[in-house]
Amino acid sequence: MKSEMKDRILKVQKLMMKTDQPIFRDDFNRNRLFFRLCRETKLAIHSYSKIKNNLYKIQSEDGLYILKGYSEPGNLETIIEVSQLLHKNGFLKGLMYEKFNDGSFLLVEKELVWVLLKYIVPKRKFSFSKTEDREDGLNTLQNFHQHSKALLPILPSGLPQESTVVKWQNRLKIFESHVPFLSKWFNPQVISEIVYYSHLALDGLMKDYVETEKVILHGDVASHNFIRAADNKVYLIDYDLLSIGNEEWDYVQYASRILPFIKWNSSLFQTHSFLIESGKGQPWFRTALSFPMDILREGNQFSHTSGDKKMPSSFANLSYFVSTWELRKQFLTYYNNLIQ
Repeated sequence: MKSEMKDRILKVQKLMMKTDQPIFRDDFNRNRLFFRLCRETKLAIHSYSKIKNNLYKIQSEDGLYILKGYSEPGNLETIIEVSQLLHKNGFLKGLMYEKFNDGSFLLVEKELVWVLLKYIVPKRKFSFSKTEDREDGLNTLQNFHQHSKALLPILPSGLPQESTVVKWQNRLKIFESHVPFLSKWFNPQVISEIVYYSHLALDGLMKDYVETEKVILHGDVASHNFIRAADNKVYLIDYDLLSIGNEEWDYVQYASRILPFIKWNSSLFQTHSFLIESGKGQPWFRTALSFPMDILREGNQFSHTSGDKKMPSSFANLSYFVSTWELRKQFLTYYNNLIQ
């Protein structure tokens, strides 16, 4: 056993010496993390690459893994437990956390809490611009809700209650504080209309909102959280924003996420009959869909990062949203007429 451990540690040492990534070459604490990983798992690490800060892909003899670090773990233990329960209950298109040698799912190193996950090998990049991906992503999300609903009676404490309206109110308040700045960069009339329609949507939600059957919400159904895997199935990852609430909130966000990719094309959107029926079944759904969450998000991001040396990516996103504002309004008019 000691000889086997020594061999694994030697492999890691050689890996550290030959790596061409400076962040690992001189950073003892980072190296220590991989020594810990070697000692506290049975992985024989061959190589690793940095995806972004505190997120690494690891190649081992047993396959590919993701190592993710949290500076503020929050309800991470609950999230892992929910993931395990979902898998046990039959949802096989989600995250799979790996245990360390001591039976725990968490590894504390360098003031961060680390988790190890099975890497889902992609077939190709998932994109909302593809009809197949939009449909399969929606099916996976529905499947996620179906299985999560059954867990509510046995759910561990720790998941927050859904609070979308409060988040939107805060986002709008911040956006309004940036209106003078944003009006210098973009059409002032459009910026003014965005604020007006945002208030209109929030007022309508306060009046029309109706509670429905609760599920576990994913909370971040952006395209980068779906993977078109090598088996051609679509997986849903990143459970950091799980909460408990009405499933329609995930579908409002899903619809809002796909619409920019299809340029608010009514004919393309109409092919997703489930989203049309959601609006017919719950009038507040279409009110929520009219709230420009993406514009406020990108507008606040751009305002906060406008002093950076490089032009932030939020500028391009916001420019696109502003330039297609009329298309968005036309779509919302069509959608309201369709479901009424």
